[in-house]
Amino acid sequence: MRKSKQQRISEGLALITSIKQDPVLAKEQSWLLRFLNDLVTKFQRGKGGTSRQRGLFDEKIAAGVPARKVNTHVAQPEVLKAEAAIKVLQTQPTLYSWEIRVGGEIVANGLKYNLSSKQLELLGTIVEKAGQVEAQSQMTVDPVTVAEAQLLVDLGDTYIGLTAKKSKDISILRAAIAQGIGFSDEQLEAGRKAVSGELKKYNKFKKWYTPGMLVQYRAQGPIRDMVLVVDGPQIGDFGFNGKGYYASASKSMRLPLMVDGQLVHAHFSHVSRYTKKELKRLGAE
Repeated sequence: MRKSKQQRISEGLALITSIKQDPVLAKEQSWLLRFLNDLVTKFQRGKGGTSRQRGLFDEKIAAGVPARKVNTHVAQPEVLKAEAAIKVLQTQPTLYSWEIRVGGEIVANGLKYNLSSKQLELLGTIVEKAGQVEAQSQMTVDPVTVAEAQLLVDLGDTYIGLTAKKSKDISILRAAIAQGIGFSDEQLEAGRKAVSGELKKYNKFKKWYTPGMLVQYRAQGPIRDMVLVVDGPQIGDFGFNGKGYYASASKSMRLPLMVDGQLVHAHFSHVSRYTKKELKRLGAE
């Protein structure tokens, strides 16, 4: 039966996904993966490939997921632990893509040859991360710590760019919140360190500006006196959140004020506190 391009695309993507579920098999079948990817890409671009390519493609689809090659090497215990750990990390493919890819390659070699101490040490860190992922699914979800984690995630969005490690620490908390699972004290502390600069500012402004407080507001137009603080610092998308001309963060930290009967989310550089003498003078007037 003649197949459509869309059918071949769907079948090819399904087989590619199945092979990649096993990093060892993926390495053994690297040629097959390249071939399938190349043909699927051609089909997606509207090209049909040669009749020989289509025939081989259909043959590989019909054969299904190939078996691993026969291997008589006795793998080191660390390799077998890492192989199981990678399957755990595959439940969080976006967060642990590097560990899955690199660890899978090392495990594939370790199933054929003995690895060096440095390679085994790297596999040990992957096993440790997998243990953390497993532990997270069994942790009690504490609303208080979830609220703090959400604050850290929001603060992470106020940065134009975080280092890869800091971004990973925030992403772990973001994923845990989205999935409704817990996280360890170590993971929460890593999140605090990742956004320590903005967290320090947030805590400072939270202490400086409290609901019901009167402040002075400087923005476009005349300076406004006796402006009411509605709430503590808030983080969100308040329009242009830029920290530079060429880039902008997705969120920013602002202070909600009641200005001339309207709610305004003011930048902190536009707000100032009164001294006791100034408040006394304004009260006398």
